[in-house]
Amino acid sequence: MQNDLTTPEQLQERVSALSDRIDILKSTLRGKSDRTKELDELLRMVQFYADGKPVVDKLAAIKWKGRREQFMSENENALRLYHMAERKLKPYFKGGKLPVTAWRREHDRLEQEYKAGQAELSPIYAEVKKLWQIKYKVEQVVRAQENPEQNRRKQHQIDH
Repeated sequence: MQNDLTTPEQLQERVSALSDRIDILKSTLRGKSDRTKELDELLRMVQFYADGKPVVDKLAAIKWKGRREQFMSENENALRLYHMAERKLKPYFKGGKLPVTAWRREHDRLEQEYKAGQAELSPIYAEVKKLWQIKYKVEQVVRAQENPEQNRRKQHQIDH
């Protein structure tokens, strides 16, 4: 890490610039993460829908009320999950189909971009951490130089 920083002001400017860069990257990553979670939920709903569709079709084929009620009670969970998924997926049906392949591709792309963003963010965090440590030390030295009399009194009190 070669920053060519010679003054505390340059150090502060560099820390501010890196902090701004971190904020931008974090915001971008947060957006990718939110969309990935949304896609995870949609794909989970697709799975519930696919798992429940044969059960719903079989239920529709049963005409006798007693057998129908028995079948419904035996498959209550699958039916409940299917209807929940159907409600949540309804706005996404286009021409009777869901864009599942596009969702999976987008999900994979976002995961790759998120990993790349994290890889870009890690060294910036490390650099900012080092610069903050340097800044802290510089501020200690500057304070010590500004208050030599006060430091002598403290040292005198410590000695006695």
